[in-house]
Amino acid sequence: MKRKYSIIGLMLFCFLFMFVAAYAGFIKQIQVGNYWTWVDDMTAAGETNTGDRGGMYQNAHWMGWPACAVQNSGWYMGTPNWKDENGTVWGVKLSGAAPVTYNEQQCTMPVADQDGYYIRRYRRYQPPAIIVDGKPTQDKFPLEGDAVDPSKIPGTADIMVTSTINTDMGVTVTQKVFAWSQRNHDDYIIFSYKFTNTGNVDLDDEIELPNQTLNNWYFLRASRLERWDSEYWYSSRGELTTDTLRMQFAYPGRRRDSKIVDNTGNGFWAPQPRWLWNAMSVGQAILHVDKSPADHSDDFNQPYMTATENSDLLWIRNDPTSTGSADWAQVYKVMSEGWGWRGFVMDATGPSVRPGHHGTRMDEQAVIAGAKYILDLPWVTYGGSYFWAAGPYTLKPGESIEIVWADGYGNINPLKIWEVEGAWEDKTCTPPPGMTFDNAAGVGLVDNMPPVYKAFPELYNKNYNDWARDCWVFTGIDSLMRNMNNAQWNQRHNYDVPVGPPPPDVVTVQSLPNKITVSWDGTEAEKVSDFAGYRLYRSKGMYYEGHRNNVNTLEHGKWELLKTFPGKGIHSYDDADVTRGVAYYYVVTTYDDGVSNAVDCTGKKEVLESGFFLSMTTKPAYLTRASGASLEDIVVVPNPYSLQAKDLQYPGEPNKIMFMDLPPVCTIKIYTESGDLVTTIEHTNNSGDEAWGVTALAHMTNDNGQIVVSGIYIANITTPDNQSINRKFVIIR
Repeated sequence: MKRKYSIIGLMLFCFLFMFVAAYAGFIKQIQVGNYWTWVDDMTAAGETNTGDRGGMYQNAHWMGWPACAVQNSGWYMGTPNWKDENGTVWGVKLSGAAPVTYNEQQCTMPVADQDGYYIRRYRRYQPPAIIVDGKPTQDKFPLEGDAVDPSKIPGTADIMVTSTINTDMGVTVTQKVFAWSQRNHDDYIIFSYKFTNTGNVDLDDEIELPNQTLNNWYFLRASRLERWDSEYWYSSRGELTTDTLRMQFAYPGRRRDSKIVDNTGNGFWAPQPRWLWNAMSVGQAILHVDKSPADHSDDFNQPYMTATENSDLLWIRNDPTSTGSADWAQVYKVMSEGWGWRGFVMDATGPSVRPGHHGTRMDEQAVIAGAKYILDLPWVTYGGSYFWAAGPYTLKPGESIEIVWADGYGNINPLKIWEVEGAWEDKTCTPPPGMTFDNAAGVGLVDNMPPVYKAFPELYNKNYNDWARDCWVFTGIDSLMRNMNNAQWNQRHNYDVPVGPPPPDVVTVQSLPNKITVSWDGTEAEKVSDFAGYRLYRSKGMYYEGHRNNVNTLEHGKWELLKTFPGKGIHSYDDADVTRGVAYYYVVTTYDDGVSNAVDCTGKKEVLESGFFLSMTTKPAYLTRASGASLEDIVVVPNPYSLQAKDLQYPGEPNKIMFMDLPPVCTIKIYTESGDLVTTIEHTNNSGDEAWGVTALAHMTNDNGQIVVSGIYIANITTPDNQSINRKFVIIR
């Protein structure tokens, strides 16, 4: 986004929001796969930017997918004996964008490109135009700084976001973030950071430190993963094994405030009927760390240090301009010596451990301490953050190194969550195949339980039903590992993973009497040599699988393949197998023949299709009926409306009633029994159907947005020629 302010606007901005200006950057959303996130122009993702990732963060809890794995993150770099432009030598110089605050005016300063943009988002294809009943539903594109330009994107990523900053240390950082919509690579996002010793400590063209070599330079990454509502945290020990995956991750666990009920997978949130709020495991994998500025091969001995720490320590939360030399020295000590500074937490040692200081896995620390819950450890006040450091490096003037990692998640299929949690509530839950339980001892014999659950089986109450549910929750760890291994494969293949054809250019959905028509234009996709056809998917009631407002049935919110259309000849479909008044959502994808695709991370060639989220409708379409022949035909459905019967009414829209057999055009005024006007609805679509509370968010509200209470209501329906009729209906809440 171009930073162009009018003089008046700038004065008001500085006067009213001076503090925010020093700590807020511009962002770009990434929403092409199952994993969604935002990227800012300061190469960090701190809490003060958009408030713990806002709606992205809620997606992880409410929708099952898409997900967001990182609540906040930041980084530091440090070097000793640094000389500033005035000749002053600093014992330790620290710079960076911290997990909570950062300073873009003095410390991490975004650099504009030749076009004046501080952050750019490039896409491989033009996003589809998605139109439902004449209204566009897709995100606006392009915004400022956006472009469709595959020449800018290495490999086959759907999207790349890039930005550059100068730092007050004289190191310039270039950030590139890659995401894919391909099914084997849509559960993670890759971050590449290039560090160059430019000697430029501000935003002008002058090089203040042209001759300074940075010795014993380290990079430290700090992240608070999304499992903030869980009591268990899991950190890699950095062991040298045949597995080349280096990662840290967190899994959901039972909270210590749950005295009787095993709430593994529900965490902080209040339990919802037949739904697990938080069944995901989330993590970060280090994919590549340069050995040196002269050797850009991967140094498997990096990162030098990994650890987990209390997320509330101020000297690891705030930007260096707001802390002091003692904090700088503390952070550098952690970078260069490891996290043994506390003195009483065991470090991993032995021949199998990478060189350096590696903190013990956090859940094993709990076992060592004899504590069932992480918050029982004396050094943890609230949650934990993950840290890893790479170094030491010698960066001469003009030299660079690159570090690459991935954020990602693993989860049970949202519909499986419904099935498992429902069975658990019915006390009939069974574990994944191959897992066994010793009913006599009340413990699992063969299972996937983490160390603390192994040590303390009372966490699942030594109960078969609880144990079986928890085994399903912890399969998310296996999914996360698979996804991170796929990310590692991707990076080692130069980001050139096989991908399907482009998505359709346009998807149009029309609500019509007696049918819903879906049509599409695939001009660009059909130019691809191995293009094979289209697939049409449909969901009933909602477009996301497993929402907290879902009805208690797997039928709703489930995406099912409706029809396949081989070849290029068909570009529309009339869906007549639909129910009046029920919301329907659609996805149209393209697919290839698989023959021309390269071998993927699965070890085989596969038929691939365009990304599911790229062409999903998020506005409902409805089967309607022709307008009624007489005002006497008008009915209200359901009548009475009862909140207790929402499962039997409109799936995904629990606060909706329908007026049916209306005239083509009319005005509906809804009154209380005492004659107070509640709301006015203009019916103009020439059908016989109109809804009040058309979505789960709109509800049945008055003109002030208040949800109406129980009572008797009167609807007055008036036509343009002043004919009218009243209909009485009842709402029971």
